[in-house]
Amino acid sequence: MKNDHDQEEKQLQELGAESSDAYRKKLKIIKVATFFFIGLVGLALSVTIGVQATSTNTFCASCHMMQPQVLTWEASSHSSVNCKDCHIKPGLEGTVEAKIGGLWELYHTITDTYVAPIRMPSLIPDESCTKCHNMENRKVTSSGDIISEHGIHADKEVKCVTCHAGVAHGKVSERRVTFKSDFEHWDETLGAYMMSYSKYTAPQKATCMDCHELKRAPLTCEACHSTGMFPIDHEDKDFLTKNHGKLSEEELLTCHSCHSFQSKNPIKELKDKTYYTKFILSEPDHQQIPVQEYAKTNTFCADCHSQSPDSHQAKGFFSKHGTFVNENKDGCLTCHDYDKSSQSQSPVTNVTCATCHSGGHPDQWQQKHPTPLSPEPKFDRTCLSCHVEQTCTSCHIDGRKEEN
Repeated sequence: MKNDHDQEEKQLQELGAESSDAYRKKLKIIKVATFFFIGLVGLALSVTIGVQATSTNTFCASCHMMQPQVLTWEASSHSSVNCKDCHIKPGLEGTVEAKIGGLWELYHTITDTYVAPIRMPSLIPDESCTKCHNMENRKVTSSGDIISEHGIHADKEVKCVTCHAGVAHGKVSERRVTFKSDFEHWDETLGAYMMSYSKYTAPQKATCMDCHELKRAPLTCEACHSTGMFPIDHEDKDFLTKNHGKLSEEELLTCHSCHSFQSKNPIKELKDKTYYTKFILSEPDHQQIPVQEYAKTNTFCADCHSQSPDSHQAKGFFSKHGTFVNENKDGCLTCHDYDKSSQSQSPVTNVTCATCHSGGHPDQWQQKHPTPLSPEPKFDRTCLSCHVEQTCTSCHIDGRKEEN
């Protein structure tokens, strides 16, 4: 009996020990699971808070090298759009890619090894644009005249940024004003100034024309303009015969903005001042080519000017044309040149003043000249060191004198 009692008591002790071990194991598992859950929740909260914090406009503006981009964005039409809405591709994959890339950017910022000017590693995807802009009913444009078939461009896989690359930042990286040495000069005034040039913020005709030519798309005015873009002053009955020459002298850059695309030859001589030159000097636009030379260089002008005017058909014109020249020298120079040496590369006519009014230089005068001359010498003020001005200027024009 006693043995049975002792054996039973021993079995109860073993069961209690096993229960105690099992309880301790369960308790350990619960503790580990609890700590793991807390850590997981903490990690999730940290990631969520971190993603949200690094996706704010304030965070983007916190780095000094981003000041040009921030200040131009604040002055742009997209200032109410958050940075992440454009620069992070929609969806989880885009967010993960952006944040991983952000870690590299943070490393380069801390170690001061970033490359200037700062550029986007990839273009803004169309999905970022179409979140706000509905291309299916996009029928209105800023000018009210442009026919902008966004659907056709989308079908041809023309990206939004192909035309609208500067809408938020004015292409400041391409304009070479975002180097480290430039940061101290950037403020709200400069940001607004950089965004005031539509050349860098709005779609440009040159981009359209280059793309249409490359893709063999229509190049006529009516292909893109609903009204034909015919200016009101062009409708004047005297515009072609009397007025357009005077207007072109005053607004040659405006004329060039349309008629340059109608010329078979590029017109490199007419250049606008660079944006930074204008900002530094505070001077207006200028033209680097006289309107008469422009008319001979642009084949659109030359095609019309090559037709002899009615005045040339009048009886006795040749005997009296000197009077016309004295009254309207610039008008004559629109088609004619003084001599072959001053003739433009695309002459309207080969008839120059020297064709009939031969110069006073004898044969081989260049070789016999007492001082060395350039292969194609032109008259300037240095000639008057020896020669009489009235004699020379009866045929020649002093280029430097004209510029002054």
